[in-house]
Amino acid sequence: MNKIKLALLVSGALLAGSNAFAEGQGTVTFDGLLITETCVIEPADKDQTVKLPAVSIKTLDAAGKEGGYTPFKVRVTCPTPKISDALLNNEVAMNFEPTGATTAWDPATGNLKNSLTGANDAKNVQVKIITGDGNSTQIKIGDHGQWVKPDAAGKVEFKYFGGYYATDATTAGKVAAKVMYTLVYQ
Repeated sequence: MNKIKLALLVSGALLAGSNAFAEGQGTVTFDGLLITETCVIEPADKDQTVKLPAVSIKTLDAAGKEGGYTPFKVRVTCPTPKISDALLNNEVAMNFEPTGATTAWDPATGNLKNSLTGANDAKNVQVKIITGDGNSTQIKIGDHGQWVKPDAAGKVEFKYFGGYYATDATTAGKVAAKVMYTLVYQ
């Protein structure tokens, strides 16, 4: 009889332990959609260099200070009358992604880090991207901007600004950063 009670106690303890273990677990399910019809980036806008102006380090003398915002745009042409039958809203957005190196961006600020790290290059400065729609909303790396429905001709123009963002008092020198973007759909 004692062996049966012991076996039941051990079985009960194991089952209780598995329930406790299950409470600390979960799953993530990924669900997506690939489509054949997509928008096309205008060739002149595909790969760009945005020339930020020279700005005094006095403008960027403390964390959170910003300056030198310069506009850029990306124009795309989409299929008409809609991008794809598979999409619910037939809208497009630009998703800004790091260029592969995890050191290329700062997850705390969502900005691009200065890729130049030599003795004569600027320190404590990042490049921040904001919307050019009048709201100046930050577009953090890894996020997308506003969803846009193409006009009747299938055209969309995404407008943004790139500028300097100080993480502390900056030092004089060169600044460079690079971001990749991908058109995404919903």
